[in-house]
Amino acid sequence: MYDIQNGGRAYKMALMGTHFTGKTRLAVAVESELRKRGIETKSIKEVSTDAKERGLPINEGTTKEAQLWILHTQIAEELRYARRRPNGPNYQALVCDRGVDNYCYLEHNVGRDEDALQMILNHARNFPYDRLYLLPITESGIRGGAGTRSVNPGFQKDMDNKIRSFLAEQSFDYIELPITQDKNPRDEWVRLVVNQTIQDLRLPNHLLM
Repeated sequence: MYDIQNGGRAYKMALMGTHFTGKTRLAVAVESELRKRGIETKSIKEVSTDAKERGLPINEGTTKEAQLWILHTQIAEELRYARRRPNGPNYQALVCDRGVDNYCYLEHNVGRDEDALQMILNHARNFPYDRLYLLPITESGIRGGAGTRSVNPGFQKDMDNKIRSFLAEQSFDYIELPITQDKNPRDEWVRLVVNQTIQDLRLPNHLLM
């Protein structure tokens, strides 16, 4: 295992974007590849799946209460693993399935909420993401979904536009993952994210994919 010194906290990345862009599969693949390279990594799953299992409405029919529960739970899970401690869990890197973009579902469905907005912005300011990645819509998107999110292509596109506008409005720096000639670009996405992480952590080049 590599001893990564990062101010006592785990390196944290967020995979952002509208639903059915492959964030969950990418998070699992990145976690696996980083672990193979001796980097203790934790993938933090998207909270909307838990919300649905608890009977909270998501997608087009969501409520303010449901979205606030998602935001609070997401933040709590990130904080749970953010700090490296002598006694575990003691992860060196976190891969978050969603980030600041989770707020966009609240604003899109129930309107702007200043308290929720400031909560997510303050979290990003006080416990920053080392990297934000934006996943684009691909041809295989909705057809490959896991069944939690809406299969309405219009809603998917609306959220893509909303997230992009939000990131620009709040001046978040992010890396947009490319759509390649391959209909399934996720292998290239894994390589890009893993290599960027290794470079950010200043690890040896032989660990690059």
